[in-house]
Amino acid sequence: MKALIMAVLLYAWSLPATADPAILVENAWVREAPPGAQMMSAYMTVKNTGPDDVVLTSVGSPAFSMVMLHKSEIVDGIARMSHQDELLIPAGGSVELKPGSFHLMMPTPDQRLRSGDRVEFNLIFAGGVINLRKYRSEERRVGKECRTGWAAAQ
Repeated sequence: MKALIMAVLLYAWSLPATADPAILVENAWVREAPPGAQMMSAYMTVKNTGPDDVVLTSVGSPAFSMVMLHKSEIVDGIARMSHQDELLIPAGGSVELKPGSFHLMMPTPDQRLRSGDRVEFNLIFAGGVINLRKYRSEERRVGKECRTGWAAAQ
């Protein structure tokens, strides 16, 4: 009986692991956290080249204990950040996760991320489609700000 349950669970787990070719992830990067920081943030552009809207329902990563979808905005002159349950990616459109807008929040990993490291993000869409993407860390300098970015792994 245990073997049957395990087989069903493994089969069910493998079903949503099919990447949707209509979903593209571009310009993904993770802001390098200063020493002692408790949270990190990640940014990317999610494109939907398909004919139907898709809904991003969650994001995961083996490198982090959790990944949360947030939105930062200014409301009545006050900066606010709110948790988002989902994110609509319109048919033929894209949504940019960027500072001051939609972004991913993750607790700092146990092992500090360094330039050249590879990280996997699992984008989970309504309907069970998971878009698996591996990214490698890269350092970017923008003015005085130093970022660790994630470029598509070759």
